[in-house]
Amino acid sequence: MGAMTEKADAVPSAARRSRKVPKTADTLDIDFDIFGTLLSFYVRTVNILVSQDLDARMERLLLAGGTGKIATLLLVGANPGIRPSVLAHVIRKDRSAMGKLLDAMGGAELVEQRVSPAERRARELYLLPKGEALRARVRDVALTQDRDFFSVLDGGERAQLLGLLRKVYGRHLDGVPDAG
Repeated sequence: MGAMTEKADAVPSAARRSRKVPKTADTLDIDFDIFGTLLSFYVRTVNILVSQDLDARMERLLLAGGTGKIATLLLVGANPGIRPSVLAHVIRKDRSAMGKLLDAMGGAELVEQRVSPAERRARELYLLPKGEALRARVRDVALTQDRDFFSVLDGGERAQLLGLLRKVYGRHLDGVPDAG
């Protein structure tokens, strides 16, 4: 994962953020078969597109690539003392992947694990000062990226899409976040 500190002079270029259309294919002439009506196709594809865009914007903060670093930083900051198992459940990480992520973030002095005073076998997560400082910058970048990426939607469409995605998320995972 590399060091998780800001790279001062690295600004993602538009060329790196966008994928070039293959010269051999005109996407308007492609038969999408059942994908034209499958929500799962569009959810997966938009997930890839939004992840690529977010990675390009987070690159200067050295948080690009992979999944979970941004969510961990933001959710631990918003929920000091959250247990790794709860965080893993919400962001859909298995135990092994969550452990590796927390080890890397701990090594970068962003997050620390403490033994729970209430239950000695349990661990709790807290941001370290470096993680707290990075969290504020990550929030700003993520909010700007979200606004820009979904600018094709008006306010009503955005609210409708968010509501629908939360509904699906809630159906398949306990603990749907409140609006706002």
